Amino acid sequence: MIPTPLFLIAFLVAVPLMALSGASPLLGWAGLGWCAFVLGLLVADNRLSARAHRVTVERIVEPKLSLGAENKVRLRLENLSRWTVGLRVRDDPPEDFRTPHRELRTTLPGYAGLELTYPTVPRHRGRFRFGDLHVRGVSFLGLSQWQRRTPAEVEVDVYPDLLSVRRYDLLVRAHRLEEMGFRRTRARGAGTDFESLREYVPDDEFRHIDWKATARRARPYTREYEEERSRTVMLLIDAGRMMSAEAEGLSKLDHAVNAALMLAYVALRRDDAVGLIVFADTVKALLPPRKGQAQVQRILEELHDVQPTLAEPNYRAAMYHLHDRARKRSLAVLFTDLVDEEASRRLIAHVSAAYPRHLPLVVTLSDPDLHRSASAAPDSEAALFERAVASQVLMDREKALASLRGRGAVVLDVPAGELTVAVVNRYLELKERMRV
Repeated sequence: MIPTPLFLIAFLVAVPLMALSGASPLLGWAGLGWCAFVLGLLVADNRLSARAHRVTVERIVEPKLSLGAENKVRLRLENLSRWTVGLRVRDDPPEDFRTPHRELRTTLPGYAGLELTYPTVPRHRGRFRFGDLHVRGVSFLGLSQWQRRTPAEVEVDVYPDLLSVRRYDLLVRAHRLEEMGFRRTRARGAGTDFESLREYVPDDEFRHIDWKATARRARPYTREYEEERSRTVMLLIDAGRMMSAEAEGLSKLDHAVNAALMLAYVALRRDDAVGLIVFADTVKALLPPRKGQAQVQRILEELHDVQPTLAEPNYRAAMYHLHDRARKRSLAVLFTDLVDEEASRRLIAHVSAAYPRHLPLVVTLSDPDLHRSASAAPDSEAALFERAVASQVLMDREKALASLRGRGAVVLDVPAGELTVAVVNRYLELKERMRV
């Protein structure tokens, strides 16, 4: 039972009476009587309201949530009584989730139901638990709020960003990939594999008109074809100490995992074989390259609970398994980072060994804060020192990236927020240019 401001106002009516009790004891007794009356009314109103307001609440949440994305949680409310009631509903999502609005307010008419929705953003992969649901309702007289707890504990698994994959699939079907920043780079009209239908435009070949689709839609439609170019894509993900740092609310490893999952999905849709190697000081996960959408689920399960460690990345072991699992030339997409000179030397040495048998695509996450520090005008001695250090770090990093390019690797160095789109677009570009 939670008193409302209305109860406090009613209760304080007795204060003047109590204050005048010295002049007239009868007024004091009247004040005490009023206090007792209001308290009794409060208790009776609360108990009657809690019994009469039969409200149920149920949480509806996907068992698999997406890392770093806004996942929608639905709360289904139903009023089984004939009384309209004002409600406050509070959920108990995992503490690790970023949930700005976990308490919702609404008014629910009698014998009615509705759904409330709130977003929550998981910040780490793994298994987490939602707690119970709490409902508060305003009593008939508005003197208090009754409170009820509904047992609703449930476990959910946080996976890499599945929502972006689903959105990509929908936009592919609608031919609107540009909305996600992806560009279409397939060779059109020169291949033999049917790709899609689109409306006929002047200069299209008549032999490519789809007469059945034209008859159904009462306007001409033409077929588009793409070349059959199946290749192998190997995803190598560094889960060592360099990937444990945070960028834009997620660890660098989490950004790499999200980008790798999207790249795997896109490549498998284009009939490429995709494999996976996750490594730190040892190899943590290994999937040989395969085709088919079932490989997406295998990759997803392997990446589900991979966490960064403080160990140094063993590039030698990763490249050994790359050569062992990918016998044919492949695009080896290595998600890693460059932190210090020693790590850069080891990366350059082992990536260089993969070329020319494979085409290495080295993906690193640039640090916007570092660039800002290197370009900011110093206003103190400490700021000047910070700028000098940032400039030196960027210079060493660019030397390492230039060395990788000079030894045959393709380098992609982008901020975390642009990683997924940049990686997929670079893959499409390389495949269009037949680099792999």
